[in-house]
Amino acid sequence: MRKAKILTTGMYVPDCVVTNDLLAQAMDTSDEWITQRTGIKERRMVPDTYHMLQQLAHAPDKEAYLKALYETGMQGKIDAEMSTADLALRATQVALTQANMTAQDLDLIIQTSVVPDYVFPGVACVLADKLGLTSTPTFSLNQGCAGFIYALSLADQYIKTGTYETILVVGAELLSSIFLYSNRGRDMSVLFADGAGAAIVVPASPEEPSGMMSHHLHTDGTLLGKLYAELFGTTTFPPMVKKKIDDDRSRPRMEGRAVFAQAVRRFREVVRECLEANKVSIDEVDHFLFHQANVRILESVSESLNIPAAKVPVNIHKYGNTSAASVPILLHETLQEGRIKRGDLCLLAAFGTGFNWGASLLRW
Repeated sequence: MRKAKILTTGMYVPDCVVTNDLLAQAMDTSDEWITQRTGIKERRMVPDTYHMLQQLAHAPDKEAYLKALYETGMQGKIDAEMSTADLALRATQVALTQANMTAQDLDLIIQTSVVPDYVFPGVACVLADKLGLTSTPTFSLNQGCAGFIYALSLADQYIKTGTYETILVVGAELLSSIFLYSNRGRDMSVLFADGAGAAIVVPASPEEPSGMMSHHLHTDGTLLGKLYAELFGTTTFPPMVKKKIDDDRSRPRMEGRAVFAQAVRRFREVVRECLEANKVSIDEVDHFLFHQANVRILESVSESLNIPAAKVPVNIHKYGNTSAASVPILLHETLQEGRIKRGDLCLLAAFGTGFNWGASLLRW
């Protein structure tokens, strides 16, 4: 059976930089508070959210501004400047350019995100439209922050079985549009941001050592109430009613301590599972590419597993938590910095809503 490998990667983050200081002007928080608890100094957001935050920061009555914003829309504006698929497109274009390919070379698209462009069809279909593809099959996944690991495992199976030759895997998130930028929503709104990361997966040559080695996926649905969002979901009927908004049920919810504890636990478990399955030690792994959710989670996992800090690249201080885009963005940046060399052993791992978590081991 043949092996699959990542041929090239790509990433995109919006130009708009939202600093902790800007958020502190919009709600009761501070750069020190956010940095100490998360490691985030700034994050990227689409222009719509960025301009809204600037106006909110200077609004004399912030509650009145937010009420008008969510009831009537931002100055009557309806159409967003960028969508989730737009972010995915930018990252895809980078990966295709590096591979010297066009969209027509793709046999399959597997895309993952939390917030779609539409209720239906999925973001992958919208991305296919933007790429000008008329018959290429697509998948749209919603596995939260673990989405890229799940998508990568699917691509691996299709390559192994010989079903497809060239697969695009892309995690894209436009999360800034769903949070409440006020004291009620600050526990989550300071964490999440926008961005996209992509990878092109192809068969590895039989003689080359590079390729994906294994994937380890898990879900615990019994804890879904610790991190979730109803939004337009069918937890009410009709799905979108004024009462749901008035009752504050449209805002994403998270029990931070429970998520932190589960993340540390599940990261440790799945990393050990992945290493044991491949009979590999911590010392033999060159790079641990972990989902960038919180620097304290990364430090806790690294310390408990005795992973040297030099092996755990971090970029959460620049981009915040970009959910399914986090791991591919980190992978692309680490490659561009020249830190990953041919033959290096890389372990990718992520944990998020669901709860879903997983790890992948690959030889670069």
